[in-house]
Amino acid sequence: MLELRSVSKVFGELSALHQVDLWIPPGKVSGLIGPNGSGKTTLVNIITGIYAPDTGQVLFNGVDIVGSTADQITRFGVARTFQNIRVFSRMTVLENVLAALISLGDPSWRVLLGFTKCANDPRLNMALKALETVDLLNEAGVVAGELSLPLRRRLEIARAFVRDPELLLLDEPAGGMTPTETANVASLIRERIAPGRTCLVIEHKMDLISDVCQHLCVLNHGEKIAEGSPDTVLEQPQVIEAYLGRD
Repeated sequence: MLELRSVSKVFGELSALHQVDLWIPPGKVSGLIGPNGSGKTTLVNIITGIYAPDTGQVLFNGVDIVGSTADQITRFGVARTFQNIRVFSRMTVLENVLAALISLGDPSWRVLLGFTKCANDPRLNMALKALETVDLLNEAGVVAGELSLPLRRRLEIARAFVRDPELLLLDEPAGGMTPTETANVASLIRERIAPGRTCLVIEHKMDLISDVCQHLCVLNHGEKIAEGSPDTVLEQPQVIEAYLGRD
């Protein structure tokens, strides 16, 4: 599925990632954790083509995708959400999801209204199915800027999920949420989003990580310090010292 080999990235004098090896098992939910500044976002940006690594390979289904554009990587079957929610606040919930499908056909924004008027357009049906998956079907006509934070995060997930990606990266899907809201997101990922695909969840909340992940990787200062099952990884002294802050 996804494998990183000796991936490094330097910004000026800052070594954001140093010789990181990572294997994401297919068909499972993997977690990526680490303190702020540990290199998590840089790693995800490299996987999705926003940054190119200075050294190393990123293999997706055995093919090195380094040098591919973000759009090309999306077409390969990789989708992501963002820590800072990226939805179109003045568009409706349905229009937001349809916008994620524009590149499947006519790339013009003018086709958006055409989608909503043509009940037989497969892209409209895909968008409605994605909204149903994240429990936003009743909000399809609501302007996205009027949604609460938990619903905006669900919309962000729907925008990534709608293209049925083979690999889905979720960057802090429960950011800013209460414990109850976090538990609801964990249930959504476990029961509706993860089945049938490979997921990588980047998150600070250990309750969500422990709930949904079967595999876990920990970064610190740009280096991988642990990898394995969550129960095993979270008990390792170097992880406790670097991330959990316990003695």
